[in-house]
Amino acid sequence: MVTTDGTATVVTGAPGGAATRSTASTRSAGSGPRKDVQALRAVAVAIVVLYHFWPARLTGGYVGVDVFFVISGYLITTHLLHRPIDGTRALLEFWARRVRRLIPAATLVLVVTLAASLVWLPQTVLARISQEVIASAVYAENWLLALTSTDYLATDQLHSPTQHYWSLSVEEQFYIVWPVLLGVAFLVSRRLGRAFRFPPLAVVGTITLASLGFSAWFTGEDPAQAYFVSTTRVWELGVGATLAAALHAGLRLRSNGVRLALVWGGLAGILWSAWTFTAATPFPGVAALVPTLGTAAVIAASSDGLRGGPYPLWSWRPVQWLGDVSYSVYLWHWPAVVIAPFALGTDRVTWVHKLVIIAGVLVVSALSKRWVEDLMRFTPRIARSTRRSFVLLAACLAVSIGFGGISLWQVNRSTAQAQAVVIDSSAPCVGADYLRTASCAGRQVELLTEPVRAADDKPEVYADDCWNNRPFTRRKVCSYGPADATTTVALYGNSHAGQWAPPILAEAKAKGWRVDTYIASECYSVDVTVSFSTTALQDNCSAFNRWARDRITKGRYDLVVMSDRTLQPLAGVSAARKTAVAQASYSRVMKTFTAAGSAVLVIRDTPGAAQSVPDCVARYREDLGRCATSTTFTGTSGLEPDPLSDAAEAMAGGMVSRLDVTDLLCRDGSCPAVLGGLITYFDHGHMTRTFSLTLLPEVSRAMTAALAARTGS
Repeated sequence: MVTTDGTATVVTGAPGGAATRSTASTRSAGSGPRKDVQALRAVAVAIVVLYHFWPARLTGGYVGVDVFFVISGYLITTHLLHRPIDGTRALLEFWARRVRRLIPAATLVLVVTLAASLVWLPQTVLARISQEVIASAVYAENWLLALTSTDYLATDQLHSPTQHYWSLSVEEQFYIVWPVLLGVAFLVSRRLGRAFRFPPLAVVGTITLASLGFSAWFTGEDPAQAYFVSTTRVWELGVGATLAAALHAGLRLRSNGVRLALVWGGLAGILWSAWTFTAATPFPGVAALVPTLGTAAVIAASSDGLRGGPYPLWSWRPVQWLGDVSYSVYLWHWPAVVIAPFALGTDRVTWVHKLVIIAGVLVVSALSKRWVEDLMRFTPRIARSTRRSFVLLAACLAVSIGFGGISLWQVNRSTAQAQAVVIDSSAPCVGADYLRTASCAGRQVELLTEPVRAADDKPEVYADDCWNNRPFTRRKVCSYGPADATTTVALYGNSHAGQWAPPILAEAKAKGWRVDTYIASECYSVDVTVSFSTTALQDNCSAFNRWARDRITKGRYDLVVMSDRTLQPLAGVSAARKTAVAQASYSRVMKTFTAAGSAVLVIRDTPGAAQSVPDCVARYREDLGRCATSTTFTGTSGLEPDPLSDAAEAMAGGMVSRLDVTDLLCRDGSCPAVLGGLITYFDHGHMTRTFSLTLLPEVSRAMTAALAARTGS
């Protein structure tokens, strides 16, 4: 993924500002780039590829990207310090070199990936992929992913085959801004009559420290967004840039012992973080210091030819070759990871499959390196003309954005046509009625909802933004129905309460009731601390629940409808005790509401699927049995324990009641993806609006009975 020119060599600053090449650099200058830097590229891309193909074995392999960032920051800054940006022409020439080096290969991969996606991937994901192709083409993919990463309902979606462009986007944004900043530092130094040595170090160091501080803070506040945004990542490129600026300012490492300690210690830090870090490691934040400082240490050691160092391994031809094609390998490998299972027609990609795919990636990478990257970089007619380089940029953008735009238009057109179909959810044998009515058994009901429609068929509370998402600092309540309604209902819980909004709102509209929503994704409605990746998220979730309970209690609602998916662990509570502790907590919460005069209706949670149901239906339309879910809970899918439902069952009678419609979703231990012609879920475990409305009879009876019990009628 390192995207600097491969011919860069390291130049250290000499006293008085003169430039002298280090011994190791002199050795490699005649043959191209430093072998240790090329080897670091090989290590980085190997770590990333192994992680993506075997994520359970190399759990921290994502740090390979951080290694790339440091290398890029180092090489680009070294280049800029020795060829300063002293005017508009120099700046345009710098950007033109980046265009020739990066854009053609990236465009080729985007176009091929989108074409392969249109052939093999489910229709349900094509709109998102088309959007991401456009975002990747303009190097804004990281910001798009940051915006969608906070959407809990999007977390189970199929990975986009262009998702890896997020890191390329960070680097490209760096390449746009960085030469401008260093150019300003150079011009200021020249105007002040000072050597161009220490001002760059001050600029680079200040930005790096500021970004590191922000990264540490924001990773604790919102780790999902922090992973992608440029402001939390620029410090990693800054680590390499700071090293380059320090060398330019005259830093020397003359002790072989120190260099040996740096190169081996740095390499150990990279490999240790790749092996021990996991998805639960707060990242980037402070944790990213391990691989980034490790990379900087290896570069600073300048170990080419260093006795006792890794030079024999560094200089091995396969290692150098992999470093040389690392950008192409990075570009091609991730689309192969995502698309290959669909192209092979299998849910299980074996070791043999993976090894063959990796071999194919290496072959394609070698070809694109030779016939795209190098061809565009070194063809004289293009390389000697800044204007033609930007014409090349415009052509590449036109191709990728145009292809992505046409694909998006076509997918949206198909989706609009599917949404225009009118479905009568109250018709016999449609949806839940297929299992409710005995005469429907064995009847063939055609598929009434297309997967693209189901994927977007969400309860109205989503369209109305009635949502309190991470980091749980919002306090939004949506009210449906007349403000002066004589009967008021509170809907309280996480997203699995939100999925019941359609039948609840339909019943309320028919009866003239008012419904207020208190919904927060993932943060379920207990009075103990729900465990999240950061203390801030835990505290915010607890604060939201306290606020919601207080509002509901003071609101004196006639009925509180609760439903939750009790997924997250409880802080300080073992997995074995979680259900019992949660059940006791739910009992206390319900007693708070009943003490305030509200009846409580708990709706048992629905079974979870192992994957996105619309995606699966789109993929296996002719064999829908492959999309069914077993009621046996496996830790990722099935009918999981529901301590809220258990607590309500134990308190049943009087002011607390319980509704369980599992028998209308599952039969004989299996939960079909399609019931009565309707796709049940719009993702992995939330009912579509259309299907949930087919449960209106059960919800209506349960709400009416709960209100009657409150009044004693």
